[in-house]
Amino acid sequence: MKRTLSILLLVIVNTMFTYKYLSREMDYALAVTIGIAVIQVLAFYFVPKYTLSSINFKWLAWLSILGIIGLIFVAHFKVPLDTLNVDRWSVIDSFWSSYFSGRYPYEASSHMGNPPGSMPMYFVMALPFWAIGELSILSAIGYVVLITLLMRKKEFKQSRYAVLIYLLTAVFLVWEVLVRSNIITNTMLVLLVLDLFLKADIKNLKKNWYVAVLLGLMLATRGNFAVVYVIFFMFPLLKKEVSFLQLFKFTALSAFVFASVFLILIGIYGDLFFEANPFIFHSTLFVPTAYIVAFFVIAFVFSFLSKNKADLFFFSGITLFAIILLYAINLILVYGFHEAYMGKSWIDISYFLFCVPFLFWYILLPKSSKILSN
Repeated sequence: MKRTLSILLLVIVNTMFTYKYLSREMDYALAVTIGIAVIQVLAFYFVPKYTLSSINFKWLAWLSILGIIGLIFVAHFKVPLDTLNVDRWSVIDSFWSSYFSGRYPYEASSHMGNPPGSMPMYFVMALPFWAIGELSILSAIGYVVLITLLMRKKEFKQSRYAVLIYLLTAVFLVWEVLVRSNIITNTMLVLLVLDLFLKADIKNLKKNWYVAVLLGLMLATRGNFAVVYVIFFMFPLLKKEVSFLQLFKFTALSAFVFASVFLILIGIYGDLFFEANPFIFHSTLFVPTAYIVAFFVIAFVFSFLSKNKADLFFFSGITLFAIILLYAINLILVYGFHEAYMGKSWIDISYFLFCVPFLFWYILLPKSSKILSN
């Protein structure tokens, strides 16, 4: 049931991108959208049943990586930034342009008038790629890392062909690289640190302090990952792998690192931080505070429902999808379905990509808690 739901959500996410963007270019977009969805479903349900050689997979994987590199060149030479109706690149550009001009970066605005709503470490992550002038490289990194892991991780062997076929037919992959979006890359980084957390002996904080630090820094990229942290942090406590005090010390260090990022901003810019910051932007752009509290409660409940470590990734993906679905429903109720999805595009469907790496990980991992503990 969980695998089926994961596949369904993955197909739905790509279908939203496929129909929306292909319908602007062709008259038979609906037929193509249905065809791609069918291919992806067949890949997930039938490809894992066949034993295919690792050599063939590596060839296909490397060709996929070369294709992604090709997309970077297409983005750089054929898709000028000023032609895009997506301003993720512009938010990054305005943030760092303001900073290096001596202005408070959270008072900047993109070429579409949007504020820099993401948290500071998000912009730090993007800085090297902004500096060299091509953010599509950052967009591609998450996909390249995922494909590389499909080749290297033995536990992924059973489902790796299905995931690779999904990626090869994923319109959102092409979209992200061409418009310089980076949600998959950002989420993959968070996921890998959470995977490291599951493998670390967090009882020994002196030895594994760096994991807590990395978790704090990754949370300071985007705040929506906080609900995922609830699911992951509760699991070792519920399984009695750590004591409450041990988990508290580990969590406190992560929270201190997270808070330190903002304390640095306050130290530099003082009261300006309280006038414009990502917490204010998120409270006005997404859903009511009461709904956010409800999702933290749901995440807490999901931590009790997680039977093994693979379940943590499943419930994280479900929670992230549900948060964005609620955000989308609110906009549909205000603007109507067509205007919210197709017309004015009030719904930023790219937010649904937050759930994708987590659902991939659930599908790829063996469900045996014994294997996962190794």
